[in-house]
Amino acid sequence: MGEHSEFTRAVRELVLAGERFRARAGRRRGIGPSGITVMTTLLLDGPRGPSELAGLLDITTASATELVDRLQALGFVQRRPHPRDRRRLLVELTDTGAQEIGAVFESFTARVERSGEAMSAGDRAAVLEFVRTVRRNLGEEDHRAGEDTAS
Repeated sequence: MGEHSEFTRAVRELVLAGERFRARAGRRRGIGPSGITVMTTLLLDGPRGPSELAGLLDITTASATELVDRLQALGFVQRRPHPRDRRRLLVELTDTGAQEIGAVFESFTARVERSGEAMSAGDRAAVLEFVRTVRRNLGEEDHRAGEDTAS
């Protein structure tokens, strides 16, 4: 990793801290981290189809359907017909699901915002641009073998 090792390690530790936060939040609610991701997406972006959720999680549609089944059994989500395409379904949060994931997201938001309170507006803007750039770079498909195995 050369001269960037401390920098890269700090970003990796940030990602792992976020994953641990998501795992703890899921355990408290009887679901896995993927369930927290789905519920957060539904909270922030509104109802989505099972295939969209599968794409978000990079899992099969069958696996996404099983996840939605578990969330529905817990009363966190419900399925409803798509308003314009009767062949499709949408998954949306129930009131209980919205309350549960709202509490998780509020806690996450408070911790993130508290972390940046002492930063200047310019520093916050620079961090925001950095985070967006890393997200884009991590999202790029790289077909070279072994490039996506770092942990």
